[in-house]
Amino acid sequence: MIKNLIALFCAVSITVSSAPIHTEKITPPKNISAIKAKSYVNINESNANLYAKTRLWRYLRKGLNYLEASGEDVPLNFKHPGGVAYGPLAITPIAVKDVQQHYPSLSGYSFEDVISKRSLYEKFAILYAYLLLKHYIKMEYLKMPREEVFDILQKAWFLGPTLYREGSPVIASRETRAREYIFAKS
Repeated sequence: MIKNLIALFCAVSITVSSAPIHTEKITPPKNISAIKAKSYVNINESNANLYAKTRLWRYLRKGLNYLEASGEDVPLNFKHPGGVAYGPLAITPIAVKDVQQHYPSLSGYSFEDVISKRSLYEKFAILYAYLLLKHYIKMEYLKMPREEVFDILQKAWFLGPTLYREGSPVIASRETRAREYIFAKS
């Protein structure tokens, strides 16, 4: 299940094209992790979009983890200062509820389920990022530099969609750390 998480971020925004995507060409062996699976992806016209989104999600996730947990792989149930956000990406109960409202098939999971199962945590994080970028902010993020996408996502992730749209600022230390990540050699 976890090997498909990155593909999930990609799949939720893929538009249907006339050329079918042949998943058997890009499916890695079952004993390979999602991170190692990238070497099994055969880039061609029909799956180039998927590959670009996969690379983008990896960049965005790494940046969110850098901001929220200093790049550490903290336990999923790690409670951040303030007592509202949990884990390496600082997922909140409000983010989980938002995902569940847009994806009713996930409504059977409690917040405790999400912060106790890595695959669920990652799935909710991917879907929440997608909702922020595509649904709330209505970005054409694949047409933008990844650094710009990250800068927008990290602000919306921290503030939530309403405060982000109202133009509320994020704290200065977060802005500084976001710049560090954006300008670091990756």
